[in-house]
Amino acid sequence: MIRRARAEHTPARQRARVAAAVVAMTGIGCLTWPGAAQAAPGPAPASRSDFNNDKFDDLIAGVPQASSAAGQVSILPGGGSGPSATGLKVITQSGSVPGSPEPGDRFGADVAYGDVDGDGLTDLAVGSPGEADSVFKERGNVTVLTGSSQLAQGDYFTTADDDPRNPGKARLGTAVAMGDITGDGLDDVIGVGLGSAGSGGWLVWRDSATKKATTLRLTFEDLNHVDVAAGDFNGDGFDDVAVTTVDRYGQARAYEYQSAGAAGLTHAMAIQMGAGRSIDAGDINQDGRDDIVIGQPAPTEAAPAYGGTTGGQVTVKLGQDYGLYYRGHTTTISQTTPDVPGEAVDGDAMGTSVDLRDLNGDKTLDIITGLPGKESTVNGVTSADAGSVLLLNLTTTPDGIALKIATGLSQGTGGIGGGGESGDQLGTAVTAGDFAGNGTTGLVLGAAGENNGDGTTVYRPATGSASFLGKGIAGTPTGSGLGSVLTS
Repeated sequence: MIRRARAEHTPARQRARVAAAVVAMTGIGCLTWPGAAQAAPGPAPASRSDFNNDKFDDLIAGVPQASSAAGQVSILPGGGSGPSATGLKVITQSGSVPGSPEPGDRFGADVAYGDVDGDGLTDLAVGSPGEADSVFKERGNVTVLTGSSQLAQGDYFTTADDDPRNPGKARLGTAVAMGDITGDGLDDVIGVGLGSAGSGGWLVWRDSATKKATTLRLTFEDLNHVDVAAGDFNGDGFDDVAVTTVDRYGQARAYEYQSAGAAGLTHAMAIQMGAGRSIDAGDINQDGRDDIVIGQPAPTEAAPAYGGTTGGQVTVKLGQDYGLYYRGHTTTISQTTPDVPGEAVDGDAMGTSVDLRDLNGDKTLDIITGLPGKESTVNGVTSADAGSVLLLNLTTTPDGIALKIATGLSQGTGGIGGGGESGDQLGTAVTAGDFAGNGTTGLVLGAAGENNGDGTTVYRPATGSASFLGKGIAGTPTGSGLGSVLTS
């Protein structure tokens, strides 16, 4: 799973926030939820993954399998040569960090960043879906660590107590995100959980100004997969939330929670599109409304009305004035799409991970997606699940967006050294950022199966050869699957 904290505030998005403020103050053209008065949204929070405030993006790796699945988070600071062990920060539930490291907590199952207190420093949210309390074994929680404490202190939230709907088995923290839901200039925190023992899936969002956490039912069925992203999908200046799910019967569905301003999130609406296992948000076409991309690695999970493709696919849905929930404004890309390299083979798992970034500087966001099930054949030797990554450069059209060019990456190609081995699973997670501080976008690709499950990450700068950032650099134990959770 890949987690980027929140949709970037593009210039068009900033204009939308200003316009929303004018509307809220003047009442001109104002559309509000029935019975709800929305205050003007505040300034957009900071959204860089720069935890040490040195103007370089940092790499955040969640490692939930570390130390008998107690879990940890490793932060590799950016620098002139990209992410490195210089200044490495390893975070566990020890010391002043809330909680204690216990087997099965899975601290680091997902990570997100933002500014929850308005001090201009980057804060971190960490999911722990296996966290137990005195009553429930798999309640889960989300820990929020402050940048002002250098990520050494903070607090946590979980599902509501004494709730007759049984959210105590939510496995909250399976996925996390941040976004300014209430429009007050502070990033709020969202956690979602798979559910267990028939509790169903759950979403909890916490207002960063009041620290009030609100528990909302997501699904009545327990889930096999869930992911979440925040963005302003209708352009009103308030961040909304999109969730993609796959239930225990293998049925994929997506939902949108639209912000009601200061009231926050109240209820879900089904998004009329094919859903899947991974999601990211950002303003792809720079129209002031955030869009989503959903990764669909298993074609059998897609609803028949939307279809699936052998080998997996990714589907983009553009934000509209009404948000995301109506049918249409979608574009699907797979290995069967013209000009996409590779042959679509069952089990490639395209869409296992997705990330939206501007890879070529044209202001249109592009898609990075992992295919960890892709086999590799070199000199007649086939390696199953060696994995690969696709870079899908997009362009805007009068009708929406279209694929401009696609590039495939694997070990031994695209400046990445070595050769793919069976089970490496390159593409387990993908992310990108300006790690070198030179205004260019570098890639980081996870290979959680590398070296018999130790895992590794591959840093590929915009120019030059790639380098491997393995367990010795990231400070992760043997067999912990480094590269399964990445963001920046």
